[in-house]
Amino acid sequence: MRKYQQLSIMEREAIQLGLWEGKSIRMIATELGRAASTISRELTRNYPAQRPSSGP
Repeated sequence: MRKYQQLSIMEREAIQLGLWEGKSIRMIATELGRAASTISRELTRNYPAQRPSSGP
C-alpha cells in the first residue's frame, strides 16, 4: 500500500506557475508525476474561485 505524501511547497509553486501559463490540470500533473485528481483536489482546497465582490 502506498503511503500518502503531501505536496511540497515546490510542487504547489509549480501548480501556480502552470495555471498562470494556461496549462491544463492533466499537463501539470504529468509534469509533476502526480495524478490529475491530486492537482484538482489541491486547487479545490487551496485556490478558491475568485468571486467578484458585491460592494460599490
